[in-house]
Amino acid sequence: MLTKRQKRNNRILAAVMLAASLFFLFPVIWMLANSFKPDAAITADMNSMRAFVPPALNGDFFSNYVTILTNTRFVRYMCNTLFYAAVLIVLGVIVNGLAGYALAKINFPFKDRWLMIIMLLMIVPMETIITIHFLFIAKLGLLNTVVGYVLPMIVNPFNIFLFRQVFVSLPDDVYEAAQLDHCSPIKYFFTMVLPMSQSVVATVSVFTFLNVWNDYLWPSLVFTSSDLLTAQIGLNAITSNDNTTTGQTLAVITMVTIPVILIYSFFSKQIVEGVVSTGSKEG
Repeated sequence: MLTKRQKRNNRILAAVMLAASLFFLFPVIWMLANSFKPDAAITADMNSMRAFVPPALNGDFFSNYVTILTNTRFVRYMCNTLFYAAVLIVLGVIVNGLAGYALAKINFPFKDRWLMIIMLLMIVPMETIITIHFLFIAKLGLLNTVVGYVLPMIVNPFNIFLFRQVFVSLPDDVYEAAQLDHCSPIKYFFTMVLPMSQSVVATVSVFTFLNVWNDYLWPSLVFTSSDLLTAQIGLNAITSNDNTTTGQTLAVITMVTIPVILIYSFFSKQIVEGVVSTGSKEG
């Protein structure tokens, strides 16, 4: 049981953390409040606390959002990005998970060296190898295709390492029991390994979604058709248009930001558990 002093200290700490979180959320609150305002109101409220207060609810309250959604193709761009993210999450969990399981549980030549290579690849920034990816996709004739966009992004050294760290701790007795029931290694991976590793699967899924959602450079190189563009490219195209008002700019930025906030809100526990568990495994 906590003493009265400990309870008081916990309440003080919670109040301080709440105040600190509000301080860091000020830009988001300002962006959200002003995304409903016309430019004249944004300018008038700039130097007062009204800048953090949305306008009164009226017929023009959602006008900035309606303009963006009806006069641009931003909905199409967001749907494209969600589709790419879904495909990469499924393929990434399967491919990187199988690679991580092989490094954790299967003995093969130069296993430790392969692990070292993967760990070294984790520190190589994407920008240094993106030219190689582009030339490879161009040689295959896959530019301006979904396959060309997805293919180089499936394998992720960091995700392989996360899976490997978790799979190392899985008991071998379960696999031996599965073999007695004539369970193949692939079936064992999908029916036993992945369900026992939900935290790291959630972590990899969230990281994959955020990478796809925030990516600008790679899709800008691969895609030329407006039907295939992603949310970040659409955001840049809309905000760089001289006819886009400040309120409309804040509205489209808000629509890009909200999915990220929701992902962290709903899956923060899984992210923390996955990252902590990967750092606590030996092997």
